[in-house]
Amino acid sequence: MQIETIGKYQLHLIALEMPGKAQWDPFVTIMRFDDEQQDFRCVLEKRHASDHPCASYEEAIDAARRAGTSLLESGSL
Repeated sequence: MQIETIGKYQLHLIALEMPGKAQWDPFVTIMRFDDEQQDFRCVLEKRHASDHPCASYEEAIDAARRAGTSLLESGSL
């Protein structure tokens, strides 16, 4: 898992190894900093970041990063 910060948001980039396969499933969780609470709050929990598994951990993390960044840019959160 990797955590990246973009403005008031944190992207939690997750790659889970699929059992019995040499493939990785990418997920993203998005947290937003709440000024009132002075802490991060989950706004999107463990969303699947790709329709297909990835060949490596690094590719899965990149897929999760792209999905999370796209969601932030769309303003849908």
